Amino acid sequence: MKKMAMTVVFLLTFGLFISAPAAATLLVLQVGMEGPQFSLTSPEGKKVTSAELKGEKLTVLVFWSSWIRKSEAALTRMQKLFAQYRSAGLSVVGINVDELKVSPQTLRQVKATRDKLKIEFPMLVDPGLVAFRDYGVIALPTMVVLDKAGTIRHDLTGYPLLGAEEMDDFVVATLTGAKPKAVAAKPHYQPTKSALSFYNMGQNNLKSKLLAGKAELWFKKSVEADQGFVLPHLSLGRIYSDRGDQALAQAEYQAVLAKEPRHPVALCELAILLVENGKAGEGRALLDTARSAEDSYAPCLYYSGYALGRDGKGADSAKLFDEAAKLAPFDYQVYSYQGKLFEQQKDLQKAADSYGRALEIIIHGH
Repeated sequence: MKKMAMTVVFLLTFGLFISAPAAATLLVLQVGMEGPQFSLTSPEGKKVTSAELKGEKLTVLVFWSSWIRKSEAALTRMQKLFAQYRSAGLSVVGINVDELKVSPQTLRQVKATRDKLKIEFPMLVDPGLVAFRDYGVIALPTMVVLDKAGTIRHDLTGYPLLGAEEMDDFVVATLTGAKPKAVAAKPHYQPTKSALSFYNMGQNNLKSKLLAGKAELWFKKSVEADQGFVLPHLSLGRIYSDRGDQALAQAEYQAVLAKEPRHPVALCELAILLVENGKAGEGRALLDTARSAEDSYAPCLYYSGYALGRDGKGADSAKLFDEAAKLAPFDYQVYSYQGKLFEQQKDLQKAADSYGRALEIIIHGH
């Protein structure tokens, strides 16, 4: 068991470099920032670039999955908008993110969903989940509205009814020039140009094995350039947490929460650090707050499952792990945390099974 655990630790650590956090609507972007360009593939095998998919006025990206119940509702809603406003300059792109390595079964599922819902806009797959990661999608479905210059103008995660209506209102008002019926333009802090430039350098460094170690410097420069910009704090928090500097990580997440008290990612990441450091009550309270702010963020569910399991609440813990697995079946950390819990409880067979599933996802992508 000790040898297996050492192997698991190595591969799960390595997995951090090949698997993005499940991870605000977007983990690494916000309204006002430029949306990354991408290349997707049709179910028939044709490669399509973001430039080819761009609308004359607006482009809506719909990140969806076949196992998320709300995905079909989001796709149906966007089909209605597309049918009515495509002539006004609206483009919609459905991006399936079922698998890291796209299987024939997923291609069939995308085609079946397209036919079932009578979708007329492009329904594509994201091999390697490159676009999914570059946009930092934290929950599904997620919709991102880009203007003709490729700048993010609106975003929505989890498909709450009120949020969906506000997004529709924003799209229609932008396309037609009509006055919005609701307050649809989401207020977002706009960082200084220098802070944004430093932040982007850090993100680009993280994508390079050779330069990843320099990302911390760029994120620090971004913070120095604009104290109100939360994204570099989140990135620093993840860097410090991954290398075991928990006090530094906590400080970064607390800096985010000082500006955005209900930021689900900062709440969850700070919570799990508190749980691991013996402050289970404080950690669980933060997790409850995070889940009330965003109930589709999978890490909050498996962190909560882990915390409750450590507290002896096995049934509640198992339920939350099951919910996390349904929400994000290919997030290896669901099973990593479950295995860790079983190992602490001395249930070595269940720990081995969970760790084995985590390794399978890291190695095969599903």
